[in-house]
Amino acid sequence: MKIFILCEKPSAASKIASALGGGSVRKGERKGVPYYVLEVDGREAVVVPSLGHLFTLKNTKPLRDYPVFDVEWVPSYLADRKAARTRAFLEAIRELARGSSEYVVATDFDVEGSVIGWTVLRFLCGEGAVEKAKRMKFSTLTAGELREAYRNLLPRLDFEQVDAGIARHVLDWYWGMNVSRALSSSLQKAAGSFAKLSAGRVQTPTLKILTEREKEIRGFVPRPFWTLKLVVEADGEELVAEHEVERFWEEGEARRAKEACGEEAVVRGVEVRQHRRLPPVPFDLGTLQAEAYRCFGYTPLRTQQLAQDLYLAGLISYPRTGSQKLPPALGYRGILEKLGGMREYREAAGSLLAKRELRPREGEKTDPAHPSIHPTGEKPGELKGPQRNLFDLIVRRFLAVFGDPAVVEGIGVELACGDQTFRLSGRRVVERGWLDLYGRYAEAEEVPLPPLREGQRLRVKEVRLERGETQPPPRYNPASIVREMAERGLGTKATRASILQNLYERGYIRGERITVTELGMGVVEALQEHCPEIVSEELTASFEREMDAIQEGRVRKEEVMEKARVKLEEILRKFKEREAEIGERLAEMYRKTRLAQRTLGKCRCGGELRVIATRNGKRFAGCSNFERGCRVTYPLPSSGTILALGRTCPQCGTPLIQVRRPGGRPYRMCLEPGCPSKEGWRKKEPASRQENTPEGGGQARS
Repeated sequence: MKIFILCEKPSAASKIASALGGGSVRKGERKGVPYYVLEVDGREAVVVPSLGHLFTLKNTKPLRDYPVFDVEWVPSYLADRKAARTRAFLEAIRELARGSSEYVVATDFDVEGSVIGWTVLRFLCGEGAVEKAKRMKFSTLTAGELREAYRNLLPRLDFEQVDAGIARHVLDWYWGMNVSRALSSSLQKAAGSFAKLSAGRVQTPTLKILTEREKEIRGFVPRPFWTLKLVVEADGEELVAEHEVERFWEEGEARRAKEACGEEAVVRGVEVRQHRRLPPVPFDLGTLQAEAYRCFGYTPLRTQQLAQDLYLAGLISYPRTGSQKLPPALGYRGILEKLGGMREYREAAGSLLAKRELRPREGEKTDPAHPSIHPTGEKPGELKGPQRNLFDLIVRRFLAVFGDPAVVEGIGVELACGDQTFRLSGRRVVERGWLDLYGRYAEAEEVPLPPLREGQRLRVKEVRLERGETQPPPRYNPASIVREMAERGLGTKATRASILQNLYERGYIRGERITVTELGMGVVEALQEHCPEIVSEELTASFEREMDAIQEGRVRKEEVMEKARVKLEEILRKFKEREAEIGERLAEMYRKTRLAQRTLGKCRCGGELRVIATRNGKRFAGCSNFERGCRVTYPLPSSGTILALGRTCPQCGTPLIQVRRPGGRPYRMCLEPGCPSKEGWRKKEPASRQENTPEGGGQARS
């Protein structure tokens, strides 16, 4: 009679087995699936991995019409051909679970991990497994914490998280499958051919936010204004002062102010103020995604995937957390001592260990399951560039939260020139504090000013009159829209990045500075006019609150699912009544967007580079000026979704694209095979594999 321990992924299973079994672990393999046999407390245990979700929801009858609400859990490989590998894991788990008397779920301690554990126990481990199972709760894959988690097993599954996860899966299926089917059906009837459109409970309201910003930008009418700047000389330095009126809306008024200036400026007053800049708060997933985008240009999805890799390697704590807290139980000094053993962090960690008391600055956000993201102190092995970057950022942030406040001195100087008033501003860091600990990620630009005193006279070199125009609101970028989703209560910390990626892949948005395509605009406008509930932020956020209530034990999942079903039936009834009108609008937008999707950028001849598919399934980029004699072509990956980034390679000037292969990570690449950025890769790889690759064009900004 053995203990059956279920893990979420093979890499996690290896670490858990090693931690619990010490040196007496025997590795086996069943149908290509690794497993581990060990002894725990005098009893035999088998540690077996899942491969993420092995089960998914599927309709019980053909989806020929909508709405459909009859769904059941089925093995993932039966619903998705891309999940074929999960079949081996299902069969291996079923065999290895036989004869078990005790079950331990050691998947990630979050909603999705709980659903993975529940489905495996229910469908593969036999009667009573769910009721018998105990739960391991841990935030890092370090040996010490894993052993502690096993010694303190929770006596039952976290059923509240399981129920919340089941409800989320069901609601997402209801919304995604039915609304997507409705959109595709309306387009098919209008265009005469089938094209798959998608919608989602969170995806569509997010698209609405982006569409509203797109409309603001497109409808923006710039307004001219004029600014006045005074260029003076002080101690041999040239200084530029701003007029007290930030913007003149009439050119004549600005010219009169300029003419009133003299050839000399007098320092009317000098004000010096110091303020403290507190250390940053620890990373939750959202702030990590925003900071990684600022520092490296990594998309939120890329950051999430890199962080998951670091977690599975035992280098950082669980990344899908909403917490900005670092509880003392983590053992601050122990982590800092380990970091101090690494050359690059030795000095910073040593300065903190010299403190009598270590007290981190914490944020307001909490998460009942996990603390904020932090390093474990384990030494990394061979980390690739992006992994190394993210690891360094997380370590530096952890160090910085324990640092002293920085002291910044601001200097304001008022100048009188004629009867006009101008202002100079300077800034310098008096005490660097935590800025030194955060290193290259700290923003602390200084604006030096020479010593100036009241009554000092300065020679005027020039009075500049400059014309400008008001600018439209900025476009969202991947990090800012994920942050906006969080602020509006759309999605979860674990799903927002993938929802955004779906919008790219569906052709609804494009570019790093996000532009909504004609199709994206059409979907939102048609739904807003005829079925506004589908794009309602409030409706989506209300269901998010309901699922939080399930997790807190305040409401039953059955009540939430029934409420969602009734609401969606009502929405789709209205949709059917207006299906023809919606389809006509979508058909026109779809044609425009498909053409734009095929366009990757400008050719050097001025034409457009477009995706061209050959009869044997190969793809390449060719110029629209082919018939005029342009023969420029570039090879393209034979599989994966290709997205134009709207930018060119900084090294060769050729357009950059993003590629996402099924089940893989999106990566950025330059179209030019001979780009200098690919030189190192070409030397390492055989000629037969020298095609455009993820390494081209600077992978760090995927």
